[in-house]
Amino acid sequence: MFEQLGLIGCGLMGSSFALALKRAGLVKRVVGYSKSPSTTERARQMGVIDVEAPSALLAVSGADIVLMAIPVSATEATFKAIRHLVGSQTLLMDAGSTKCDVVDAARRVLREHVGSFVPCHPITGKEVSGVEHADVNLYAGKQVVITPIERTLTVQLKKATDVWTALGCHVVKMSPQAHDAAYAAVSHLPHLIAFAMINGLRSQPHGKDYMALAGPGFRDFTRIAASEPKMWRDILIANRDELLAQSRVFQKSLQSLEALIASDSGDALEAQIRQASETRASWRVSPPKNQK
Repeated sequence: MFEQLGLIGCGLMGSSFALALKRAGLVKRVVGYSKSPSTTERARQMGVIDVEAPSALLAVSGADIVLMAIPVSATEATFKAIRHLVGSQTLLMDAGSTKCDVVDAARRVLREHVGSFVPCHPITGKEVSGVEHADVNLYAGKQVVITPIERTLTVQLKKATDVWTALGCHVVKMSPQAHDAAYAAVSHLPHLIAFAMINGLRSQPHGKDYMALAGPGFRDFTRIAASEPKMWRDILIANRDELLAQSRVFQKSLQSLEALIASDSGDALEAQIRQASETRASWRVSPPKNQK
């Protein structure tokens, strides 16, 4: 059991983690900080945190486990704010959707204490954000990708693995580079496409009329376009190189299908659709092998 969780960011991800940690009996006290004091106050009122901290540094004071559940663009500034209280006994984790930029920031700022930091990416979330949507079951049964570096302390890596496992998560370890390449393909690009799809529709004179006629397929396909704008702005920019590489692959595939339609190549088009259909039908969410 941990004595104190220092929670930096009392939004959906951070608050859900605190609630899950409390329910599992893994922490005695939670001290929370958010940029917005009203968010921190609401988190206390909801029982997510026990004490409101006026700064990120004071949230870390006395904590033996710290979770940074913040936009990836705020990572380096937060490291700078708390580094004086991060020691070899502190388990410091994040929940960001990109990892190379986060790891680079940790190396620059934490320096000799970078080994206490275990980069994490829980593969879960909602289209809504904020402490009011905190869900104690948000992490149950979900994957958590951990991307340790060569200086990550073995003891802290084990603690992080044990914490997420105790919350009912399946932990996968891979390098920051492998993580960013994979999630550019299966998360960041789909969001980019969904944003573009909706914006393309709304730019048309009759776009709203078309959307009014849409059914479940459109609803399911565009669901993630309702995601939090600032968060996804940060993610797409932070992982721009891998994302743009995946976008080029997608555009090539789309252009191939467009060419078959334009040339009235029905058999070839059907073959391409069948290939996609069979691939999707056989897909199951399964734990990937740990990657370097």
